[in-house]
Amino acid sequence: MNPKKQPKPKLQVVVRSSSVALKIAVTVLIVFSMAALAALAWVRGSIRGQVENLRQEAAAIEQENRELQDKIDNLGSVQSVQDIAREELGLVDPNTIMIQPEE
Repeated sequence: MNPKKQPKPKLQVVVRSSSVALKIAVTVLIVFSMAALAALAWVRGSIRGQVENLRQEAAAIEQENRELQDKIDNLGSVQSVQDIAREELGLVDPNTIMIQPEE
């Protein structure tokens, strides 16, 4: 028995003219999608700017923290006490001779 080969069914693509309503719906969908993509791009740029500003602020705060930590670490030293007395209280070492210019 030799079975007969049956031909494969052919696929056909049928193009029908679409209705005006479908064309309008597709056009509106495309326009809406383009507007949404533009809005997302604008938001993305805005967020990137905010992130950069926050990074700069964080770097400045970290630098300030390092400076404050250095002050805390040196707080008990004689030099630190003298610096605070001189800068914040206007005191001078008793062994220092002050010469003030005449006004």
